[in-house]
Amino acid sequence: MPDFCAAYGCSNRLSLKTRAHGITFHRFPKTGEMRRQWELALRRDGFVAADRTLLCSEHFSSEDFDRTGRINP
Repeated sequence: MPDFCAAYGCSNRLSLKTRAHGITFHRFPKTGEMRRQWELALRRDGFVAADRTLLCSEHFSSEDFDRTGRINP
């Protein structure tokens, strides 16, 4: 089953082609306020993310990524 980006109008799907273009896919946070912020940021009325819902890196700015390699508790 192919995995597609949940952003409205985005046709990116998880594949070797998108990976070759440097596009990465990210699951919604499991619970809490951060998950709700992601859902609201999509601006889709009544949208609720499932456990496998993905967003592609095209919808993030470079500042959104933690490149330090440290894991935050």
